[in-house]
Amino acid sequence: MNIVAREVYRKFVHMILSLLLMLPYFCALPQPLNIYSYYALGLFAAAALNAVAAKRMVLRRRLAAFRGDLRTHITSLGDQLRGPLKAFEEAMESILNFVEQQIELLERDYEKREGYVGLLYGMIGGVISLLLSPCHALYGLLAIAVVDPVASLSNLAMGREKSLAGDALAALAYCLLLLGVGVPAAESMLLSLIAALAEYLSPEDNLTIPVFTTLAALALDLPARCPP
Repeated sequence: MNIVAREVYRKFVHMILSLLLMLPYFCALPQPLNIYSYYALGLFAAAALNAVAAKRMVLRRRLAAFRGDLRTHITSLGDQLRGPLKAFEEAMESILNFVEQQIELLERDYEKREGYVGLLYGMIGGVISLLLSPCHALYGLLAIAVVDPVASLSNLAMGREKSLAGDALAALAYCLLLLGVGVPAAESMLLSLIAALAEYLSPEDNLTIPVFTTLAALALDLPARCPP
């Protein structure tokens, strides 16, 4: 997969995950889930994926050791046990291969070097935003769904890693979205500027965009958008 296709895929997944974070704001969750338990499970899943990314070689070694032990003892097992254990081994291998493939596609270059996945920071940013103000966190979630992808793809088209032009386009896209949902023009422009600056200046925009945008929406006393 070339660089452009990989980045488009990454941002497509980014937007899908952002929509999943916003899901509790638009529909009721099945009992006994509420928005806090929903986010807690999402944070756990992101942390687990991050652990796999950071320790994939350790997991590979453990899987290889398990397979060696299994092959050592499998000849002494009856056919009824041998088949299910072999199927379990193959299933574990397939799952690990799939997860590693997705991590490879989603990881940015510096994430590969440092051994973490930006998804975890996005989830942390979403949880912090929810705890800061459940009725203003949606503004932050909309920002991470729009500002980050638009800025990244715009910069990619211009052959830049970061650029004011790319973030200006991201701010414009987010501003138009805010205007479309009824936020006054002045507040829309100010919130868009803050979100774009959080993307441009931050070492980890998945963390800072939702948090700073949520705080700004709260400070500006924008209309509350509470989960049902």
